[in-house]
Parts: sequence; structure tokens; C-alpha cells
Amino acid sequence: MDNNLLTINRYLDLKRFNSLHLIDELRLFVKKVKKINPCLKSYQLHDVGFIFKADIVLIKLYFYR
Repeated sequence: MDNNLLTINRYLDLKRFNSLHLIDELRLFVKKVKKINPCLKSYQLHDVGFIFKADIVLIKLYFYR
């Protein structure tokens, strides 16, 4: 079995989002990156990490195949 982990980072401005908008933005972003990068079709979103800074959040999306 081929086990691969791929990480995509995304920065978001916290002033523009509340928690509900953040989840919607993540869903749209995952759909967008899968559409842009065809090799991600064989990957599934495995985990999401958040690193909070002053007014931004670094979101780490972990895809696994």
C-alpha cells in the first residue's frame, strides 16, 4: 500500500472570519486545491492543524493517500 502524506498551508486573516465562516472557507479551499491539483484526487483530507498568530491563523491541511 502506498502511504503518502501531503501538507498544504493556508494563511487567513482572523478579522474577516468567525468560526462558522472559517469552516466554510476551509471546505471551499479543499475543493479548490483538489480541482487545481489533479493528483490530490487520490488523497483524502486526514487532519487540520491551526497555528494562531496575532491577527492571522496558519492552517495546515494534511492529505493522506
